[in-house]
Amino acid sequence: MLKIKKQHIEEIKRQAKEGYPLEICGFLIGKMDYSSNTREVLEVIQVENQNKERANDRFDISPKDYMKVEQYADSKGLQIVGVYHSHPDHPDRPSQTDLQFALEDLSYIIVSVQNGEPVSYKSWYLEDNKFVQEEVDES
Repeated sequence: MLKIKKQHIEEIKRQAKEGYPLEICGFLIGKMDYSSNTREVLEVIQVENQNKERANDRFDISPKDYMKVEQYADSKGLQIVGVYHSHPDHPDRPSQTDLQFALEDLSYIIVSVQNGEPVSYKSWYLEDNKFVQEEVDES
């Protein structure tokens, strides 16, 4: 399960709208409860999409950005609990490319942006090398 405040979802949607028609991406920072497989988001941090050639349908996060965000989270006693990105003019389900780069224990929020407007989002996690849609508790 993913616990996330409505304001964080709204922030991700705003970023997705502003970035359209390109994919935006970022990190979900918070706390992980491994016993219940629950991730709680306390902050969202957008990073630059490094994929300049196919930014309309791919995103890449630089190792430098990953390290920077991980160090920031550590400094606050938190951790990276997930990644988010947008799918311009595509559904909010993971692509084959998303599967190739996904890691277990993280949540993956995907926002579908149709004609410049965020229309829906879903969160996913990896289990047995397949994405499973997870319950989202928006408080």
